Amino acid sequence: MLRMMTIASACFLCISGCQSYSTGLKQSVDRTDETVAISTLHSIAVAERTYSVSNEGRYASLTQLAEAGYLDSRFASDRPLKDYVLTMKIDSDSDPGFSCAADPRDGRAGRHFLLDSRSGEIHVNDTQPASTTDPAIQ
Repeated sequence: MLRMMTIASACFLCISGCQSYSTGLKQSVDRTDETVAISTLHSIAVAERTYSVSNEGRYASLTQLAEAGYLDSRFASDRPLKDYVLTMKIDSDSDPGFSCAADPRDGRAGRHFLLDSRSGEIHVNDTQPASTTDPAIQ
C-alpha cells in the first residue's frame, strides 16, 4: 500500500512538473513574440521618421516603406510577423502623423501594442487593442 502511494505521489509530481515546465515554456515563447513586436515597432518608427524627412513631412504605408528600402521586403507582404498583425494608420496631410498597432493573431496569447507618432511612445494593453490612453512601455 505504501509503495502504491509512493508511486502515485511520484506520478503526480512528474505530471505537475511537466505542466509547470510547459506553462513556463509557453510564457517564454509569448514574451519572445512580444519582444519581436516591440522591436518591429521601433524599426517602423525609425523608418517613418527617415521617410518623412525625405518626403516633405509625409508618412508611408508599410508597403511603401518596404518598396522605398526603409524596411525589409517582408513588410510588403500581408504577414510581416508570424504571430502579430500589424495595422498602420496614416493621418491626413494637413495633420501629419501615423500609428501602428501590433496585435496577437487570432488564437494567440500576448499583449497588444500601439506606436503613436505624436508622443513617440509605444502603448500596451494586456487584454484588448492598445490606445494612446494606455500606459507606455518602459
